[in-house]
Amino acid sequence: MTATGRTETGRTEAVLVGGRVIDPASGWDGLADVVIAGGRIAAVGPGLADAHPDARRRDVAGRIVTPGLIDLHTHVYPGLGDFCVHPDDAGVRRGVTTVIDGGTSGVATFGLARKWIDDPSVATRILAFMDPCQLYLATKDFICHRLEIANDPRNLDLDRAAEALETHRDVVVGLKVRACSTTDADTSPFVEGAKEVAGKLPVMVHLGRFPHTATIPTGALLATLRPGDIITHAFRGASGVLGAASGKVVPAFESAVAGGLRLDVGHSATDFRFSAARQLFDQGYLPTTISTDLNIFNIDGPVLSLAETMTKVWALGVPLADVVAMATVRPAEVIGRAGVLGCLTPGCEADVTVLRIDETPAEVSDGYETMAVERRLVATGCLRAGTWYDAAA
Repeated sequence: MTATGRTETGRTEAVLVGGRVIDPASGWDGLADVVIAGGRIAAVGPGLADAHPDARRRDVAGRIVTPGLIDLHTHVYPGLGDFCVHPDDAGVRRGVTTVIDGGTSGVATFGLARKWIDDPSVATRILAFMDPCQLYLATKDFICHRLEIANDPRNLDLDRAAEALETHRDVVVGLKVRACSTTDADTSPFVEGAKEVAGKLPVMVHLGRFPHTATIPTGALLATLRPGDIITHAFRGASGVLGAASGKVVPAFESAVAGGLRLDVGHSATDFRFSAARQLFDQGYLPTTISTDLNIFNIDGPVLSLAETMTKVWALGVPLADVVAMATVRPAEVIGRAGVLGCLTPGCEADVTVLRIDETPAEVSDGYETMAVERRLVATGCLRAGTWYDAAA
């Protein structure tokens, strides 16, 4: 299955002409042309198009041109459980050049997941957080929790997890773990095992509860995570990072963030709340990264796309350049791909997203609350390794 809107192939040079280029990695924010040669960024700057009269020209005047968007938390292995969307439906069809699967698969099934990553008909780059458990599937009915596989320590074989990580190191950028407890309510062997296996790679942890299986308290989780680790769903309601009476961040959260813990949006259908985000933003706790947790149960609403999720953060008062950073250079840094992804530096692979600003007043939703907005970010298309894809969503 190929991506909708694949319109230009086989040529070695193109120029995106006249857009507002926002490249937080370099600090660029202004009108410029972007020159692509051999599937890589060749140059960025004003007035470059005239020097390349034979190149394909794409007029992007009035558009926002950014490094290819990176969605740090998605579910993109269709057929592996009942949760996943097609990678290109989360990716190039929504103006996103790189999607990172957020732990759909454990170790034993990662070979099946890998088939999507290696599928030549998939245009979007797929990277992965792998669950260190032998068996884990992300499903609508939380089957691994309902059958209590997710909290069974026999499901954790660290030697096999380490072997799988080494085998798939080219695409696995970290481990995604559910902080289930077993005999000690304050300790998760799954989090501790993930840290042991991951080494210098980040561990992403789902913040919040699961049905059927107990998880360790938020304070205990925050205390055990390392600098560079990630909590996803960091802006959900009733997570324990805000004091119930004061509305202020709890000391454990303040300490963990000061120590280098990364905060990921991980919108999902129920795990991003405008109310919690407002409180945290007002106290200076902004997302490190914006991601969707896109799956078949939220793709038609309230999440819709990474651009829509960026719109929500923008509407909550974060400057546009910072919003772009949270979906480009920041996730690239989090996964150790800075200077390769999420930037428009000459020599980088030609992954570029083009957005328009829709000035029509509208409403956006977090799944609970609607918020009136005066403008929205809408993807019009993207270059993925120098090939253009129209955004169809």
